[in-house]
Formats: sequence, C-alpha cells, structure tokens
Amino acid sequence: MPFLKDLFNRVREEEKLPVVDPERCVHSLIEIASCSSCVEVCPTKAWALDDEALLFDASVCDGCGLCLPICPESAISIQYEILCGDLDLGKIVLSTCEETGMKDNQGVLPCIHMVSLNDILNLYNQGYLQWVIATGNCSECQRGCNTTLFERIQQVNTALDEEGLPLIDYHATDFISWQRIQSLMEDTPPSASLSRRAFLRGVLENSVNNPTSHFKQKQPATTAIPPGKLMPNQNRTTIWPYVPQINSKLCNGCDACVNTCPHNAIGLVTDNDNLLYEIRPEACTECGICRDVCEKRAITIMKWTKQPQRTLALNTFTCASCGNPAHSPSDDHRSLCRICEQVNHQSNLYQVMD
Repeated sequence: MPFLKDLFNRVREEEKLPVVDPERCVHSLIEIASCSSCVEVCPTKAWALDDEALLFDASVCDGCGLCLPICPESAISIQYEILCGDLDLGKIVLSTCEETGMKDNQGVLPCIHMVSLNDILNLYNQGYLQWVIATGNCSECQRGCNTTLFERIQQVNTALDEEGLPLIDYHATDFISWQRIQSLMEDTPPSASLSRRAFLRGVLENSVNNPTSHFKQKQPATTAIPPGKLMPNQNRTTIWPYVPQINSKLCNGCDACVNTCPHNAIGLVTDNDNLLYEIRPEACTECGICRDVCEKRAITIMKWTKQPQRTLALNTFTCASCGNPAHSPSDDHRSLCRICEQVNHQSNLYQVMD
C-alpha cells in the first residue's frame, strides 16, 4: 500500500509539470526571437535560455504554473481546474491556492496567479463576473512577485469600464469561508466535467443552471488565441490588451513584420489604390516577433491602451538604382529601395582596360 500511495503521489506531482509544444514556441518560429517570459517568471529557475535552445529542468520545477499565462503563443500547458458554478447571487468562480494548506482539495490551484488573461475573459463571456479568492500570503511567497491574478482582473476591468460594461467583482476571503461557499455549490450533484475546448465551444451554455462545473485545462488550444479576440464588444472595444505601433520615421517598408507575424496583427492592404500597413490589436499576442525582425527597431507593443494608429500610409515608387518596385512610409520621400540604400551597386562595377 505505501508503494501505491507513493506511486499516486508521484503521478499527481508529474501532472503538475508543464508540457511544452516546441512547434508553438516563438523560438521555433524565428531564430532571433527574444522572448524569455517563462525564464523570467519562473521562481525556481526551472527554465533556461541559451544560444542553442530553451531548456527545462523538471527536477527543480515545483509546478506553480506561472509560466502558463505568460507564454504568448500558448506553447505551455498544465493540468488545472477552476471551480465555477451558480448561486443565488449569480455565477461565481472559486479560486484558491495550495499555500492555504489544502493541496488536494477540488479546485485548489498550485498558485492562483497561474490563471491567465484568456481564462478570465472566457469566464466573463460566459457570465462569470463574481470571483471568490482565498490565498496564502502572496507578499511573502516567491510566486507572488510577478503579474498577479488581481492585476489581470483590474486590467480587464479598466477596459470594461471604458465600454460601460459590468465589471468583474472579486472578493478575497479566508479558506474556511471559501470551503463553505464550495460546499453550497456541491449540495446537488455536479455537472459533468468539461474540457477547455468544449468550454470554448460554448458547451457550458447548455449547463449553466447546474450548481457546479469545472473549467479544465488539459492541453493547449490548437492555436494561440489572442486575448483581444476574447474582449467583449469586439466592434466597439477601445482599449486592447496589446497594441502594436509602427514609428513612421524609423520604418523602411521592408514588410518583415507583415511576413512573420503568426496572427496577422500587422497586415499590408490596399485601400482605394493606396497601400497601407493595417494594425489589428485584436490579433496581437505580444509574441514580440515583429519587434525582433524589425531591423530599424520601428515597432513597439503597448499594453492595455487605446489604439493610436490604425494604419500607416505607404508611398509606392520605383527604385532609382535597381528599378524594382518598393514602398516606404508616405512621409519618407526616398528614391532608393531599402537594399540599394545599403549596397552601392556601382562599387561592384569595374572597367576592363585594353
């Protein structure tokens, strides 16, 4: 029996370890990617990045899950569940962490700060506006020194308030009170557990009257979902989680950002015969690829702000040196394409003497 107990404990601990899809990681998308989010957020230094690869040391990972919400391309997955259900007061989300002393209770997370922005927005879009949260002392916990769940909720609320939408209300409580609310939600048989994929498809809409349901994460989505696409009132949203911006004084019109963005957050479009860069904040995940490939460092990504720049007008011309078509920002009246600006082709010519 002790052997079986140890085996079950080992399985539970291994389930808490992150699983990485290497094809989704930005370092697999471009070699010069600068993203080091998982490395920077990890309190146990389980992640490391060198010139050759992104490395993970499972022996020092404590399964906190903080690398999950910080990965822009959702390349990291961890098994966890968020307890949510209906009470007379409305739809409620229960979230607590293992630092409260109840590691094996249902709905207990390794760390509540592993709850991602997408989790919050998904739950909000299903009507879950009330959060009841119990934690240990985050100020003394090594896991509480990065972006917290409370900060993410406040960021969402800032955008919701701008749109005049109902805000998310969260209540910090002790674990005893948290358990009492949990027991109220379990007075009648719970609904079947739902996978995250089923939840995203809206299956939960058919069971919202059941007292208890589970919002589970077992595997990453097939593609990274930009949080901007989960913002309510898509057509009227004015504040976005991530907003790319192009400096017209630095941009040389090379189109590297357009060609490498995995979500088409920056596009090259034609409007009434005018060529434009179109910026789509709803599609941005802040993967940073556009910044990394921009040789002129013309791109910045702002957070939780209005979109100051929707398009960047481009001037089309024929290069005076090589004769190829080119374009650049319209306030940059250049005559040479970006290649000929860097290379003096005439220096490669020579005269054959008799």
